[in-house]
Amino acid sequence: MSKSVRMEKASPCSRVGAKLNIMAIESMAQTIVGSDDPAIIEETMKGLWEGKNNRFSHEFAYEAKVGNKTLGMITCYPTSVMNQLVLPTAKQILHIRRFAMVNYAVKNVRTLYAMMTMEEGKKDEFHIGAMAILPESRGVGIGGMLLHYAEARAKDCSFKKLSLTVRENNPRAKQLYERVGYQVVGKIDQGSFKLFRMVKAV
Repeated sequence: MSKSVRMEKASPCSRVGAKLNIMAIESMAQTIVGSDDPAIIEETMKGLWEGKNNRFSHEFAYEAKVGNKTLGMITCYPTSVMNQLVLPTAKQILHIRRFAMVNYAVKNVRTLYAMMTMEEGKKDEFHIGAMAILPESRGVGIGGMLLHYAEARAKDCSFKKLSLTVRENNPRAKQLYERVGYQVVGKIDQGSFKLFRMVKAV
């Protein structure tokens, strides 16, 4: 990994912040946004990235960069903070999507409830909410750098455990986390959301 790669607090003006969030949550973006239209997903996630006090805000994200180019992004916070962001996130999505989201919510109450009530982390954990690397930047250690930075943030905040979730159908990501010391401590199985919960002592 090049020494020129550095970590920076994410900017609301980042050209790829919203894209990286979409990459991180994959198909869950459709449920979160209430649409399978890529343009609507992008517009909504861009609004959340530029805003504050929501799970997908630049406010909680850090970017790996070379020069002005972003290579990847990680979002991390205490689990208690993440949990406090659930309702504000929902309100902001509703504000952006308006009646279209209301209609979607009425038809998909159970799915949205399952997503909003998932226990992704415990109160004594610092949690990685999202991580993604641009395709052209993979394979050179950026993922490890992002994870190491989150560990440093956890220690700075006096946490001894760092947690994350990974989809059951994403073995490549799970293997990456296992290589750097994460262990599966449980499963989340709520309808179409099937995730491993993983924890690492820091």
